[in-house]
Amino acid sequence: MPDGAGHRLEAARVGARVRALARRVGRRGLALLGAGALLTLVLSLSVQWVLVGRFLVTTENAYVRADISHISARIEGYVRATPVPENETVRAGDVLIEIDRTDYETRLAAARAELAQARGALAAEHADNAWAAAEVRRYRPLAERGLLSPARMQQIEIQARQAGGGLEAAQAAVAAAQAQVAAAELDLERTTIRAPIEGVVGDRQAQVGQLVRPGAPLMSVVPLGAVYVVANFKETQIAHFRPGQPVTIRPDVRHGLALRGVVNSLAPASGSEFSIIPTDTATGNFTKIVQRVPVRISIEPGQEGVELLRPGLSATVTVDTRE
Repeated sequence: MPDGAGHRLEAARVGARVRALARRVGRRGLALLGAGALLTLVLSLSVQWVLVGRFLVTTENAYVRADISHISARIEGYVRATPVPENETVRAGDVLIEIDRTDYETRLAAARAELAQARGALAAEHADNAWAAAEVRRYRPLAERGLLSPARMQQIEIQARQAGGGLEAAQAAVAAAQAQVAAAELDLERTTIRAPIEGVVGDRQAQVGQLVRPGAPLMSVVPLGAVYVVANFKETQIAHFRPGQPVTIRPDVRHGLALRGVVNSLAPASGSEFSIIPTDTATGNFTKIVQRVPVRISIEPGQEGVELLRPGLSATVTVDTRE
């Protein structure tokens, strides 16, 4: 073989060995690099869990709540007007429902007439009582000097006592009539139903012309500006819960939304204790079930996305127990 061809063949063999060695070193390097990255990730996650993660307690059993005002009538009558439509924002004191006033205006007029009559009777009784008292004062000196018979004096005194009793009865009648007037005025005032709080009207059931009775539900006012969250944590999770601890709230209404909150309070009993039929563990076959304790969480106002919250919506809640 010519010298040039031999040199080329030898160079090709050396090049192949070098490339094979480079591939082996590359695979080992990548493996070492991957192992190092994995070790770094594990260490980072471990440190994160030791410093932060082990203090975070999470539950998906959480819901937005609000102290909803359920509106009902306190008198009976026909609905005359419903000025506020469904889903409308109202302020405290705004008129929600007007009930026909005719019957109650009539009752108030009758009560005032009875009061005027009772006051007239009271004035007459005052006059009679004054006259009877004057008679006693005039005739007693005569009786003491023997110029008036004891029987006649006794009769005058009896008349004075009767006049006093009539006066007391008239005063009681006036008081009763005044109470009737006050009750009639109150009923007339109750024909106008006003919003007790600021919020949004919902679940409106009252319609014009409808006969409403005391206690019947008419509508609700939802204070959307004062919503909060109730998170039901397992009894094994709440050992380190304290009011004031920071909370992260992730409502399901929008993906990626995270709101800040604060632990407000813990319920005084588990949720099962407040159910209509509490669980009785003293009878039957006992099966231990982890109970849940409602935790009330207030939401920091002014955050972007708070306006999306509605009572009844779900959320995921994480409490930081480091504080």
